[in-house]
Amino acid sequence: MTERRRATPRHPSAARNRVRAWTLLFAIALAWSPGGAAQDIAPEYQLKAAFISKFPEFTEWPSAVLDRRDALAICVVKPSPLGTALAEFTAGNALRGRPVQVREVGTAAAVDACHVLFVPRQSEAGAKPLLARARTLPILTIGESPAFLDEGGIVKLNLVSGRLRFEVNAGAASRVGLKLSSQLLRLALDVRGGPS
Repeated sequence: MTERRRATPRHPSAARNRVRAWTLLFAIALAWSPGGAAQDIAPEYQLKAAFISKFPEFTEWPSAVLDRRDALAICVVKPSPLGTALAEFTAGNALRGRPVQVREVGTAAAVDACHVLFVPRQSEAGAKPLLARARTLPILTIGESPAFLDEGGIVKLNLVSGRLRFEVNAGAASRVGLKLSSQLLRLALDVRGGPS
């Protein structure tokens, strides 16, 4: 059953600013069409890198998770189709006083150091052990496969007619101790489960 939740932000002005920034990115995504940009990587993945770089701003991890780490790690399962785009989008960024780092991972053990895990379509077959491990930890998982949410993933990216959309499994986020902002849920094409 699909459930959409609306919540009142705790800090209205800060929340409004984040929503404006996210809405601008979302509007750009809606207007994007293939062939509109010349990139070293596929334009689809340039756009996906932009979205992936923003999701942590709308995610709250348990304080104990952040307290143990000096940086916030956005991990991509090897081989990454994102090239340097994700690192470029996050360069110089900090989240809750921690620098954002981008790394590629190829083993389930390496997932333990991640806060975000992106599973590209081309890596799905070999990524099952990594995703299984991530589903037991407070890690924001992002994927592309049609069954990603059914397999316990949290955010699924969809490219529809040249427009990037996303769906959210709020129940899966809640099960691993993550809280997704109401602003993010409002922008989702579909929200499953809850509460987040």
